[in-house]
Amino acid sequence: MNLMTLAALCVMSASGGKGVPAGTDCTAVEHTYQIKLVAVTALVTGPAQRDAIARVTYAEAGNQGDTGLAGVVYTILNRLMDGTFGNDLNAVLDAPHQFEPVTKAGGWQRLPARSSVEQAHVDTILNLALDGRLPDPTNGARYFQNPTVVADRAHAGTVSSGLVNFGGQKPVAVIRDHAFYESGGGNGVPGSRHPTATLPTLFVPVQTANGVPGAASADPQSSQPSSLFVPLSR
Repeated sequence: MNLMTLAALCVMSASGGKGVPAGTDCTAVEHTYQIKLVAVTALVTGPAQRDAIARVTYAEAGNQGDTGLAGVVYTILNRLMDGTFGNDLNAVLDAPHQFEPVTKAGGWQRLPARSSVEQAHVDTILNLALDGRLPDPTNGARYFQNPTVVADRAHAGTVSSGLVNFGGQKPVAVIRDHAFYESGGGNGVPGSRHPTATLPTLFVPVQTANGVPGAASADPQSSQPSSLFVPLSR
């Protein structure tokens, strides 16, 4: 089990939620997690880095609500903290066959620039996460997909059936259309640390209602709330 998932379990356990594996030292886990979070902060604070995160986040989850956006932001942070997906943000985002919109566009810089409001939205999510004020809604995930879309592709024969739920894994979190996973499988075998180079894309593009980008999702089911923010009363 990776550090980020253990840290999430420790938080849930402290609030009466799911227990942690026997022998887990949550104090040590949380300390190590904070060290790693501080270490990656410098990798995501520059204007170019914030621009990159906003473009990828909206390309992947622009219609998935605030928590859906936070799920993508945290997946990026978790990959940076993991340390085996690349040494900097560009390496993580531009890795082949990972973030599908990036792969299709030929790099994150080719994705549409986001509006100032959208940029501020992602910046707020990122700032809260880095300040330790926004719990990870993905429970430490480093991978995600839309299982329905992947299953449809597998049925059509355009991707391997082993990609569905990354080899039949149980998601560690579900946020609207997206399911999040600790492991990426790898040829359909749960527990494999990385996908092989021969696999097709692991992430799928956001599916929008009636094919209109940014339209609301029709799937109301989720293990997370649709919004992270409570509007101020007037």
